[in-house]
Order: sequence, then structure tokens, then C-alpha cells
Amino acid sequence: MNLEIRLPNVGLDKVEIIELLVNIGDYVNINQTLLTVEVGKAIVEVPSQTSGIVQDIKVKVNDKVSTDCLLMLIKTDHDITSTSNIDMTQHYHIYASPIIRRLAYKLDIDLKNIIGTGRNGRILRCDIDKFIKQKNRKINDLPEFIVQQYSKYGNVKLIKLENNKISTIKQLNNSWKNIPHVTQFDEVDITDIEEFRKNYNNKLVSQNIPIKITLLTIFTKIISVALQEFPYFNSVLINNNKLLLKKYVNIGIVVATTNGLIVPVLYNVNDKNILTISYELETLLIKIKNNKLELSNLKGGSFTISNLGVNSSTIMFTPLVNFPEVAILGLSKARIIPVWNGNNFIPKLMLPLSLSYDHRVINGLDSVNFINFIKDLVLDIRNLIT
Repeated sequence: MNLEIRLPNVGLDKVEIIELLVNIGDYVNINQTLLTVEVGKAIVEVPSQTSGIVQDIKVKVNDKVSTDCLLMLIKTDHDITSTSNIDMTQHYHIYASPIIRRLAYKLDIDLKNIIGTGRNGRILRCDIDKFIKQKNRKINDLPEFIVQQYSKYGNVKLIKLENNKISTIKQLNNSWKNIPHVTQFDEVDITDIEEFRKNYNNKLVSQNIPIKITLLTIFTKIISVALQEFPYFNSVLINNNKLLLKKYVNIGIVVATTNGLIVPVLYNVNDKNILTISYELETLLIKIKNNKLELSNLKGGSFTISNLGVNSSTIMFTPLVNFPEVAILGLSKARIIPVWNGNNFIPKLMLPLSLSYDHRVINGLDSVNFINFIKDLVLDIRNLIT
């Protein structure tokens, strides 16, 4: 027979269904909690008066119900044993309070995996804590577990990453987790600046000066000037309520190595000319190549430049801000495109710019003004070669 489960008198005319703990077809034991309702600020459990299989559920979560409202229909064991072949030993009930059930839900824990130590096997908070500790210990063996899973399909090899690569991964995770990124895309005409750069380098060769300026070093100097004009781009956000403005300008340069990305820093760029910047950058690159870079060369950055350069096959990309900095400029591969001058199309060498920034500190208008300022400096590059 089907037994009607109705809402008992809980002291209020109407209460709200908070949680349904069974589904149609589930086997339930006598006194097993079927659902919970909110009574004032308390959570009250509604138990089953019989053991059997849930045949129908008449309510859903958030429904408002009153005393004696029909909640469920349960086919009792008497009918089951005579009309069904169900093996009763396969059914069991999880004894846990609504608070424990909610905690397990928030922690994404299946209570079926926990053995309760309370009365009648009831799951307690200490059982949850013990399960979490055991789970954390298993996580330490995660690489071995994953290898076993993938090796089912063929040969695999587990390798340990170099420390530099691990540091890169941690830094990128930290950046993505903590910074709400926005990227502003633009491009700048570097036709004249590239011609000037080549001519200037030829002049240096004729004077036996063993230094060559690059587009990267030119933009490093340009950024140093822009940071003084836009101090928010040279800052650190503290506790979401204070901004530390840096008076110095130290520019980090993203460098790809066989062991991952590193960001050596050029210090006090605002006080140096492009020739000096070029020399110092070349010195850093030689140190990196010979594995002689010091830890001090990687600290104290204000702003970072990521240059994909001639190796880039994309027009734009989204560089990740080098936490705790608030902005980074990405340079892609320059390309010649036709530009309309009012009368006809003329070929121009255009450099794509990708400015990513922390949207908590910098807004869209700030980023537009920052890029426009950079583009203006590109047109006046001769004033920076001093």
C-alpha cells in the first residue's frame, strides 16, 4: 500500500521547503529524513513513518506548505516484499543533520563516502573533518594516480618541471586568480621610427660603437616616460582600498627560455637613454644565456613588456599582468598594411599593441589615453635618443 507523508504541525501556519533529501524510486528507512522545512530561523526535519520506496513527490524546493499538506507517497515494505524483486540489502540511508548536509554540499563531498561515528551511524562534523584530511593526503599522491589513469590507454612518461617553469606557473596562476584582466588593443605606425632605428644603428657601426638599439628598447624608454605621465599604471593595489604609487620606473622584459618565462628587470629606466637601456638589456640576455642571472635581477618591477616580435604569427594577444603590477604591454609582429591618407592607399608598417590592465585600478578611458600617449611619443622618438 502507499502511505501518505503529510506535514506535521510544526508551530507555523506556513513553512518553506528547504531541501528534498530523496528522489522518486529511492528506498527509505523508517525515521529517515525525507525533507527539511524552515520554521522561523530553525531547520526542521520531516521523517518517514515507514520503510519502503518513494512512489511520488508532491512538493519541490521553495514551495510554501501548511500543516497536513501531502508531501510524498511511499510504497511500504509489505507491498514491496510481495510484488517486487528488489534486494533490500542494497539500500541504505545517510543519517546527517541539515547543517551537515549543507556543509557537505558546499565542500562538494558525497556523504555516501563517509562513515558516521555518531549514534546510529549519524555523520558528525568531526567525520567531515577527518574525511577532508584523508582526502588531502590522497591529493599528495595525485600525480601517481593520474599516471595510472592515462597509462590505461598507452605508454606515458611523467617528468618533473624545472624550478623556473614551476615559478612561472605559480606566478601566472597568482596573476589570473587575483587580477580582473581587461585588454585594450590598438596599433601604431612605426614606419618612420623603424627607418630611423636602422639609420641610427648604421651610424653606431660607423663609429665602432658595439651597441644596437631595437624596437623593444625604444618602447622600454617610451613606457618609462608614459608611466611618469600616468602614475596609476606604476602602482600597487593594497587591500583593495589603498594605492601605492611608485616614484621609480623599473621595466620588466618577458624572456622565453627553455625552462619557461622569466622577467628580468631594467632599473631606473626613466633616468637612462636608449643606448644605455640597450646595453643593459643585452647584458641581461647574455646572463640568461649563460645561466648567470641573479635573483636580484628579477625583483622590483613597475611595469612589464611582453614582446612576441618576429616570432609572432598573431596580430593581437592577451598578456597576463605580472602580479602585483597593474599593467603589461604586449608587442606583436609588425606588418605592412595599406593605409588611406585621404587620396590613396600607401604602405605603412603597423605594430599591434595589446595593453592588459587591472580593471580595479585602471578604467577604459585611462587605457585609451595611455596608448594614445605612447603613439604620440612614437612620432617624437628623436627626442628620446639622447
